[in-house]
Amino acid sequence: MSTTPEYNDSHRLFMQSMLSKRIVTEEEAISLYESVCNITSNPQTVEFPIFISILNKELDTLDYALRLSRNEQDGDMYLIMVNTNQDAVTELATMFTAVDMAFIRELFDLIIKADNENFGISALTAVHLGGKMTPKITAKDTQTLLDKLVEEQWIGIEQGNYYLTTRSIAELQDYFKRQFGENIMECIFCLDMVTMGEHCANAQCSVRLHKHCANSQFNNSIDPRCPTCNNRWSRDSTFGLGLPKDS
Repeated sequence: MSTTPEYNDSHRLFMQSMLSKRIVTEEEAISLYESVCNITSNPQTVEFPIFISILNKELDTLDYALRLSRNEQDGDMYLIMVNTNQDAVTELATMFTAVDMAFIRELFDLIIKADNENFGISALTAVHLGGKMTPKITAKDTQTLLDKLVEEQWIGIEQGNYYLTTRSIAELQDYFKRQFGENIMECIFCLDMVTMGEHCANAQCSVRLHKHCANSQFNNSIDPRCPTCNNRWSRDSTFGLGLPKDS
């Protein structure tokens, strides 16, 4: 008769590491799993997904969870520690000053409401935003704050444009949906929030796809068609300033 694997020191050490790192690639997470099992002398008796499931049951009592999310740029999978109860923006405020948070909210607003479904803004626009705040933030301090947001993976920068990252979408998606409503789009295949990828060439069609979802759907098709309007799908019809030009 099989027994349910129990929460043990390997889970505790893994959780402590994730509370510090917050976001790692799936490959890094599996390597971390192997390391903590070796350190605690607990054999790897369960598959990694089961290990995470056991850990999430414990994390649920702390209002946290470990979630897998794909990077919109390359489709790589990441494991992210997210708060499941407290407003994620409130938690973010514990890491930044009130002045910083006012800037961050305005920055997110500009990114999400950018024209032409860009979901990104130029570095120059982002720096100038600091000077429009009350109180004003100097250009130097604004750049320091932007660099910190990039370093902690709340935003990314691609070809001189700031965009939302895997971490910000995973942790702040509920806030984004409440705050920006109709400005938020979902990939029709995976149903996750999408800020860069491919769109239907039919201007009246609302279908938007992550690049990796489009690859899964169309790479082996000689006549790709939109799943909603049946218009021929052009792999060149892209949106989002965060999407690498050579993707």
